[in-house]
Amino acid sequence: MLLQGLRSAEVLALNQDDVLLPEAQLRVRGKGNKLRFLPLAPETIQLLDHYLRLERPHPCSAALFVLLKGVARGTRMTPAGLRSLFRYHRQTTGIHLANPHRFRHTFASDMVRAGMSLPALMQLMGHSDIQTTLHYVQVTHKMSTLSMHVR
Repeated sequence: MLLQGLRSAEVLALNQDDVLLPEAQLRVRGKGNKLRFLPLAPETIQLLDHYLRLERPHPCSAALFVLLKGVARGTRMTPAGLRSLFRYHRQTTGIHLANPHRFRHTFASDMVRAGMSLPALMQLMGHSDIQTTLHYVQVTHKMSTLSMHVR
């Protein structure tokens, strides 16, 4: 989620065949069922490959992210399951502000700090309006100046 800037619903909707490891891409269906392809970093490819080969139960649903334990093992993770996962990791790490939506804001801010243009970021995040993208980026003096040029 953090490395791709995905919405919770997008992560939960991913299927195993949306991971295109040979092409280093992830196929994502966003709001309005809009399709976009996101580049995958080598580290992400390695982690997904490990998960698919070693952690993900077989057989199971077409979903990419599934429950790994319990009677529902192998079924698609639900929104409640994702919230529970985040709650568990907040408690074990002490990072109390970690949540899927904050990850999306962090992704946007990191990409702009790394020099990505707002139109390119807008495409990666699946936005149809640049103003929506601007809401995700931490406002700094540099960003305030930049946003004036976008309008």
